[in-house]
Amino acid sequence: MEEKRNSFFQPQRQSKTGIVLLFLYNSGMVIKNLWVFVILYFVRKDKMESWIIISAIIAGFLILITSAILQYYHFKYYIDEENEEFVIHEGIINTSVIKIKKDNIQEVNITQPFIHRFFNIYKLEIDTPGSAEKEVKISALSKQNAIDLKKYLLTVKRIVKSAEQYDEILEKEKSLELHSINISTFSILKYGITANYVRSFFALISLVIYGFSELTNFLKKAEFETWLNYDMIESRFLAFSVPVILGIFLAVMLTGILINAIRTIIKFFNFKITENSQSFSFEYGLFNTRNSIVNKSKVQVITETQNWIQKKMNISYLKFLQIGKNEEEEKNVAAVPGISRSEKVKLISTIWKENPVFENYLKPNFRLILINSFQWIILPLIFVFLIGRDILINYWFLAIVYGLLAESLILISFRNLKLYYNRRFIRLKSGIWDINHKTFEVEKLQTVKISQYFWQRKTNLGSITFYTSAGRFKIVALDFFRLKKLLNYCIYKIEISKNN
Repeated sequence: MEEKRNSFFQPQRQSKTGIVLLFLYNSGMVIKNLWVFVILYFVRKDKMESWIIISAIIAGFLILITSAILQYYHFKYYIDEENEEFVIHEGIINTSVIKIKKDNIQEVNITQPFIHRFFNIYKLEIDTPGSAEKEVKISALSKQNAIDLKKYLLTVKRIVKSAEQYDEILEKEKSLELHSINISTFSILKYGITANYVRSFFALISLVIYGFSELTNFLKKAEFETWLNYDMIESRFLAFSVPVILGIFLAVMLTGILINAIRTIIKFFNFKITENSQSFSFEYGLFNTRNSIVNKSKVQVITETQNWIQKKMNISYLKFLQIGKNEEEEKNVAAVPGISRSEKVKLISTIWKENPVFENYLKPNFRLILINSFQWIILPLIFVFLIGRDILINYWFLAIVYGLLAESLILISFRNLKLYYNRRFIRLKSGIWDINHKTFEVEKLQTVKISQYFWQRKTNLGSITFYTSAGRFKIVALDFFRLKKLLNYCIYKIEISKNN
């Protein structure tokens, strides 16, 4: 049943086209798990009776159809308004019940994978804190039902006594949509060619090496007379002139950039941000359309990543870390690529009611350079000297190049490392090429800790760690006296927010 407005308080099923989708999904799972038998059929089909093959295909087809129909009819979802729970009934023969408290729902995402587009249906995923995977998946919903359900689960915080009252709330939410931001394809392309190209380069090199290795193993197993001789390849490669080697290196680099740009456009194509009174909705994707929600009240940390080229192009990468999410869970982090400065200011200002401006900052002591130099240069060279003195003697020039390169990176990192703060916000700046600005509200901190090793007392240095619901952030080698003042202020603001 496709309704324009849906109260969800009565048990209901997915879209009827979900039967076809479930059949295709089950077929894919069968082929994935029984691929050995499929290959065996093609290898030995001349030794099998045709009636056995036809019977097996018909039986498998009937089982898959029956399974899809039972899954469809047994799958029901509704909202228990009395207990404020979202309830799911699912199963084929034995039906199980899943109940999720609405207050525990962390994230609701709407996606439209490529195959869903043929049936004009959407998939809705519900995530709760503490779970590595999505808690609930509803595979076949109309777009309107998916959007209405997502809005209810994330934005309505009180019990709705009737379907009419809920309809009024939905209409009010629609009328409160303030504005939308569209990230152009050109901006996404600019981001694609200026981000992650180092990672793409090494990934491409790894793929080439892996391909050579697999090809060699294949030739050896096939007992061919020829195989890949890496010593010969290396000698012939080094026989090329320097311009040719640089040209090959540049070609590989450009290929990596091109692959990354194409991948970025496919992933973030037609990126649209829609705002209402309580949240932002991100919709994007060329083949797999994704729709995710950023709840303004749940945003813990906003991270902006930008390198020198992107700064000249007036674009950056913005990430929103919500409660229970951290930057390691990249696929679960809401992000906006290729956003301009004006769009970024507008987005941040609507969440925090202001764009943070900082006048005060702390910078690490220069002793941090000595510590990092010892850790990343002296220790590795000592280790190489101990395990193979001849290596260090014969390749001393490589050791010098490594030392100069590592020291340059350490100096750049030290120059960029800063802790900014004002009465309401704290910002950590770090990075070498890609500069990260992590900004969070003082009142939303869980706690703050400062520490000082005994050998730091004479120099009055220490470190500070900020704990948020989206992870912890630490910076070292700062003035310990000023850290104490910052700690006292943060604790005071945290206590004030708890009492309010």
